[in-house]
Amino acid sequence: MNEYPALAQELATWDRLGNIAVAVVLAGVILVALTQFEWLTRLSGLERRPGWQWALGKFGALLVIAGIAGAIVATRSSRNTSERIAAGLNAQAAAAGERAKMLERDSAQLRLQLARLKWRVIAPEDQTLLVEWLTKAPKGPVIVFHANDDEPRSYAQQIGDALKAAGFDPKVVQAPAALNLPGMWLLVRDMQQPPAHAVPIQTAFREIHVQLDGQPDGQHVPDAKTVVIVVGSRRI
Repeated sequence: MNEYPALAQELATWDRLGNIAVAVVLAGVILVALTQFEWLTRLSGLERRPGWQWALGKFGALLVIAGIAGAIVATRSSRNTSERIAAGLNAQAAAAGERAKMLERDSAQLRLQLARLKWRVIAPEDQTLLVEWLTKAPKGPVIVFHANDDEPRSYAQQIGDALKAAGFDPKVVQAPAALNLPGMWLLVRDMQQPPAHAVPIQTAFREIHVQLDGQPDGQHVPDAKTVVIVVGSRRI
C-alpha cells in the first residue's frame, strides 16, 4: 500500500486539528462563563467594563461554535481516513492470504512431482540381506510383472537380480493392463495351498521393509507352482 504513509500522516493531522478544536471549545466556554456567572464577572473585574463583558461573551460563543464545527469536521475526516487505511490493510491481508494459498498449492504440487520422480531402489545392504533370506528359501518358478513405466520396470529388474543371485530363475516381464495399479503384490493360484517358496519370498521382502500383499489369482498365475510378484507404480 504505497499511499499508507501519506494516509497515516493525514490521520495524524486530523487528530491534531481535533485536539485544537477541543481546546478552542474549552477556551470559548471559559470566556462565556466569565460573562455569564456573576461571581466570575466580579472576580475578573468585567462588571466594571460592560463593553468588554459583551465582546468577550460574543467572542466566547463564537469560539465554542467554531470549535464544535472544527471537532465535527476533524472527527469525520479522521474516521474517513481510518476507514481508508483499514480498507487498504484488509486488501493487503487478502492479497497476502491469496499469495500464501498459491504458494501452498505450488508447494504441494512440487512435493507431488518430487515424490513421483523419486524411484524405488534396493540399497546394497538391503540387497545383501534380501539375497541371504532368498537363498534359504525353497526354489520354484517366479514371474515378476511390472507396470508399463520406467520406474516400476527398474525396480522389478532389481528384484529379478536379487532372485537370480539367490538361485531363482525369474522372468521379468511387463504386466497385463489389468495389473497396472499402484502397489506391490504376491499372487498365487490358491492361498490355502501356496507354492513352498511363496511365504519365504514374502518374508524375505518383509525383512527389507517391502510389503508384498498376498492375493489369490487364477487368471495371471500360470499354474499352482508359480509365484507372481507384481510391481505396480509407486503409491504417492
